[in-house]
Amino acid sequence: MPNDEKKSSKPRTQRKASASRSTPKTRTSKTKKETLSPAYKRPSLILKVLALAVVMLFFGFGIKFAIDQTFYANPLLGKWRAQTTLGIIEIEFERDTFSSFGSKNPISYEISKGSVVVMDERIKVGSTYKIIDENTIASEAGGFKTIYKRVK
Repeated sequence: MPNDEKKSSKPRTQRKASASRSTPKTRTSKTKKETLSPAYKRPSLILKVLALAVVMLFFGFGIKFAIDQTFYANPLLGKWRAQTTLGIIEIEFERDTFSSFGSKNPISYEISKGSVVVMDERIKVGSTYKIIDENTIASEAGGFKTIYKRVK
């Protein structure tokens, strides 16, 4: 039996040696894991900065929108249409401009509880618009009252 052990031990050592020759396959897989795992653990600095910039951009626009809607809520913003004896009149109020008859003028607003005074910045003349409801406003010029409906 001692001879059997010696004979059996030799092939085992040869097998171990041959098994050690196959280790480069496992070494390459270990190196792949080692090279990939740090990338998953630590995102690059550029990626972090880009993600932070996107988050800050959305956060900034969210705050700006909330402030505009809370403190500077203007019931006139949007398109309005009126039917008059002269025909259909369409006007549009934006945050700092007024459009009518194809021209755009810079304006400012003075908002009070039931009306809004729209001041043309070029000629320094204002018009008062009474707020009837959310979708209806009225203005009076030259003794004629004009009622506008919001265009959706």
